[in-house]
Amino acid sequence: MDIVRLCKILDETTFQLRKGEEVVEHKVGDVEVTEVYAMPHESVVKVGEKVDCHFIVVAVDKPTAEKYKNELLQILEDWPSEAWGQPVPKLEDGPSYIHAGGVLGDQGAAFQLFALGQVLGFWNVITPENYGFTGSEADEMAGRGFVMIDGFRK
Repeated sequence: MDIVRLCKILDETTFQLRKGEEVVEHKVGDVEVTEVYAMPHESVVKVGEKVDCHFIVVAVDKPTAEKYKNELLQILEDWPSEAWGQPVPKLEDGPSYIHAGGVLGDQGAAFQLFALGQVLGFWNVITPENYGFTGSEADEMAGRGFVMIDGFRK
């Protein structure tokens, strides 16, 4: 799979946006955790179709995305069955952002791919909120991989 070309398409068609504060501090067990979302807030970007990927929102420039639809389909035909020595679910089987991030080398790019595919009608993004989970329970589920796609429909 041509990951370099795929990432260029993602860069030209999508934009990562934060949902909350730029810096979030919390404690996990005995460890102080600082998360930095160094991206614009979703409220300041008024263009594109926005897709909620739980941790972030991804804005998709649909007219530009449509120009790349056939090329993207060709690239995704070569989705690997393994990344970093570990099996990866097929796109048809609905991989999580963790699996897709392993393939792409970046979980942010996985969210961008998920959003782009949803806007182009390839799949739907599934988050804990789709099943009524909210707050810390939804965050825990998402952190364990429960942000995924419902399967590639070519």
